Amino acid sequence: MSEIAFDSSKSKDILMSANAFHTLKNNLVNNIGSQKTKGFLFRFGKEFGMESAKNTLQNKGSKDLVGKRHSRLGHVKDVIFMGEIIAHPDGTIECNNTWGQWVESFEAALHLNNYGLADECVCHMLCGFASGALTYEFGESIIAIEYKCVAKGDPCCEFKVRLERDWMEEEEELINLYQNDNILSELEMTYDSLLHHKQVLEKISKFHGQLTQKVTEKHSLNEIIETAYDLLNIPILIEDIHGNPLCEIGFNEEQKLSIKKDKVKLAEFNSKHNISQYKGDQYWKLTAPVLINKRNYATCSLFYFGENHIEENDHLFLERISTVVALCILYEEAQFEEQQRMRSSLLERLIHNRNIKDIESYYKFLPFKFQPPFSTGIISVKKKKKNNEIIDIHDQLTQLSMLAKEWDLPCIFAVLGEDIAILNSLSSDKQGWEKKITKIFNKMEKQNSEYKYSIGLSRTFSNFKDFEGSLQEARTAQRFPNQKLLTTYEHLGMLGDIVKHMSVEQLHEMAKKTLKELYNFEDSRKKELLHTLYVYLLNSQRLKETMDELALSIGGIQYRIKQIEDQLQISLKNASTAAYTLLVIQALILSDSLNFEEFER
Repeated sequence: MSEIAFDSSKSKDILMSANAFHTLKNNLVNNIGSQKTKGFLFRFGKEFGMESAKNTLQNKGSKDLVGKRHSRLGHVKDVIFMGEIIAHPDGTIECNNTWGQWVESFEAALHLNNYGLADECVCHMLCGFASGALTYEFGESIIAIEYKCVAKGDPCCEFKVRLERDWMEEEEELINLYQNDNILSELEMTYDSLLHHKQVLEKISKFHGQLTQKVTEKHSLNEIIETAYDLLNIPILIEDIHGNPLCEIGFNEEQKLSIKKDKVKLAEFNSKHNISQYKGDQYWKLTAPVLINKRNYATCSLFYFGENHIEENDHLFLERISTVVALCILYEEAQFEEQQRMRSSLLERLIHNRNIKDIESYYKFLPFKFQPPFSTGIISVKKKKKNNEIIDIHDQLTQLSMLAKEWDLPCIFAVLGEDIAILNSLSSDKQGWEKKITKIFNKMEKQNSEYKYSIGLSRTFSNFKDFEGSLQEARTAQRFPNQKLLTTYEHLGMLGDIVKHMSVEQLHEMAKKTLKELYNFEDSRKKELLHTLYVYLLNSQRLKETMDELALSIGGIQYRIKQIEDQLQISLKNASTAAYTLLVIQALILSDSLNFEEFER
């Protein structure tokens, strides 16, 4: 059907095309929503129904069936109406099993053509028209409600007719929607909502502007978060990705204690805003990540204790705090990286022996006193479990530099091949330095649980002409396989001097004479026997400890020791012979001529 006619009060038909009706309905849905559109179309149809009934009764002086008006006006092809509506002499109205069907409803056809199958009945205008016409004819509010519809896949559009009061128990919500014609009230509510929304946006804009201004004025993170707390009056906590607090404000001691003890559970996640809501026994928490280049650098959280509750727009303020924290981190990172580049360049010049004479003139740019005595260190970073992933040594250097700054350790770092070199200043307080570096690496291991670290430290020196020798000492100490975090060159004693002052050729010549057949490191069986010998000597020739470390039976260990003694042509029961043999093996390891990595568990 291409046109639909609606009666006016002057007995003229107003024609509206089906497409025009679809445009009207579509605009209504887009502007006031589908739910309110149902009520509007019902009232739209009801008004036409009442006018149509009034016009027909006045002109013809007799009643015309509602169905005839439907079909005459182009709403449907035909109407099947069953049951009857009785007007009793006392003025009461009774609907006696009244129901009907619309044949080829234009509303159902329009919906199928433009939207496809619906999940509910759609002939709201037809319901309104029938309700309006019947209400006018019988002088009491009568409502037609559709319960089958072609638009939702039913074989026909079918409706029931009852007095309004008889519908209330079963369809109160729909009746209220149909009969609620207070448009002015809805407009007032919409205006109030828009006004509130405008005020919230202005508050958020002002909030973001004030925080951003603090960033541009180079205020610290603590000062910026203090400003945010003054504006919101909600406790704020900023944590790094490892859960360490970077900044906090607004908490009392009792609340801090409850945060540490109380385990929170995720209550809701808003994927649109990337906001998580957590519930604990004593508080609620709203959390947003601090993202830089899609990488999570930290988290921002708002906390709600007691009667304080999360407000509808708090996530918008939290997003702004997160953005500003990201700007702070970027700014601090840029400053830190610039300082780190300068520090690394100083150490790299020493490593590569470039322009060492004027290097002292750059000390003034360092944020700490940098003066002798110095010591050099080599930091090795290895994976606990071997895989194909590459260690980001620059990221490790950055983490170390940040922790050194946090612990006020006067040192500079640089990447040296696959390791990290460190140059320490004011190394006279060795005990204090060792305590700090141990704490730093304990934190590093927590942050990087998949890695293991070992540090070799040189003896102290005062003149940079001795730097090259100190670097060699640090490398030698780092290679010493004692499974300790920190090994100093002094710990090596005579072994260190042997490796430092003996050439590689001399060392290998000594090894050939001592190890004899086991000197062939390319032979896997002989190297396995050499490893067994090394572990046996390290454990002071105690069978049980050797057996536990190598996961062999005591008979297996004894058999291997017998083979080793035969090939070396010595008795390991001789203490001086055993000590000398261990010294040779350790010297090979320290000179990087030998390693037992394939046998490590």
